[in-house]
Amino acid sequence: MSLKADLDSFRSEFMAKVPAEIREAMSRADVELAASGIAQRAIKAGDRAPDFWLPDARGGYVQLRHLLAKGPVVVSFYRGGWCPHCNLELHALPNALAEIEQLGAQLVAISPQTPDESLSTAKSGTDD
Repeated sequence: MSLKADLDSFRSEFMAKVPAEIREAMSRADVELAASGIAQRAIKAGDRAPDFWLPDARGGYVQLRHLLAKGPVVVSFYRGGWCPHCNLELHALPNALAEIEQLGAQLVAISPQTPDESLSTAKSGTDD
């Protein structure tokens, strides 16, 4: 199954379980977010990202400019083990890794998790 299919399935199952007022609040939030225009202003696949300098899980730092010097970069934002959407993406990444590497790209994950949590996630491939 594709990541999109997994996400669609998760949303359908989730929405079927939650009370009507939660579904309505989520639908209102979706409409408000769409009306805000934020999606049109977001960086899209293929756009040039602004340079960043972030700490890594081993106490060093990663700078996008240095990664790009080695070739294209695919960035995954992983909010943490508590995020079901992030975990679905994390499970789907191994299926895409061969294609990412075939394109000569590097996969980089950005997460607000602590270094210990990030290393555990990297070793296990998931946090769930």
